[in-house]
Amino acid sequence: MSFIVVLAKITPKKGCRDTIVEISQELIETTLSEEGNIEYQLLQSTDDDTLTFVEKWESPEALQKHMASPHFQNFGGESADFVENMEIQVLNADEVKL
Repeated sequence: MSFIVVLAKITPKKGCRDTIVEISQELIETTLSEEGNIEYQLLQSTDDDTLTFVEKWESPEALQKHMASPHFQNFGGESADFVENMEIQVLNADEVKL
C-alpha cells in the first residue's frame, strides 16, 4: 500500500504548548473524517514542549484538499502567534511487508 506521510513538527513559543493543543482539537476532529485521511494525530515530545502532527493520506490530492480546507486554514491563522518554529516533512511511502 502506498500513501503520503506528513510530519509537522511545531516548536511552541514559551508557555504556549497548551494553547496550541487546544486550538488543534477542532482541526484533528474534522480532519479525521476527511476523505483520503488514514491517520491524523498530535504527539507531544517527552523531552520538551515540541508537538508533532503525524498524518497519513491516501494520495497527494487528498493532502492538497486538506491543506485548502477551512479548518486547516483556520488552524494556521489561530496558531500563528503561538508558534516559534515549524518544520514539515512530506514522504511518499510504501508499506514494508515483513
